[in-house]
Amino acid sequence: MLKFSKKEEYLREKDEKLKKIMDINGHIAFKPNKKNQFDTLIGIVISQFISTKAADSIFKNMKKNFNSEYLNEKHFQNLSIIQIKKLGLSSNKAKTIKELSNLYLSKNIKDLSNLNNKELNQTLLSVFGIGPWSVSMFEIFCMGKLDIFTSKDAGLRLAMNNSGMIKSESNWDLYDEYAKKWTPFKTIASLHLWKTVD
Repeated sequence: MLKFSKKEEYLREKDEKLKKIMDINGHIAFKPNKKNQFDTLIGIVISQFISTKAADSIFKNMKKNFNSEYLNEKHFQNLSIIQIKKLGLSSNKAKTIKELSNLYLSKNIKDLSNLNNKELNQTLLSVFGIGPWSVSMFEIFCMGKLDIFTSKDAGLRLAMNNSGMIKSESNWDLYDEYAKKWTPFKTIASLHLWKTVD
């Protein structure tokens, strides 16, 4: 007998199609990391528009380059965008990382999880190259919010297409509409969907 958390059991009762996915996946532990927030943000920026595998490889190489388990804003303080780009990034992502580093250094940011929704969005969306998708990823993997789903995520849309929840090529708002049935645990549903396409 598979052992699921109470949150997962709730979702299994709410959605037959998601239940089938969860039966294959088994229990997934949700472990957000509130500690190394700058590092998490860099990981999110790297993973925009590329596969998880490619992103992991670039992220690993960057950490190796700085000989550090976690990246922080000081690593990029004296680097130009061109130097950051040489770490395996596009010009846009290098610019985003430079701006993030500058933001952290100028505002002396220690913990973004203390901000309310509006403040968090204002702070992060002020950075070039950070959009609503990146904010959602931060809310999931750093702040540990349980009710986050974004139709802007290609992996989530693909997983929902594959499982027959939504027809492919549908409007993105249909995915958001479907996900409402997973409230208040949309994040947990998202983790299960991602696992099917990773």
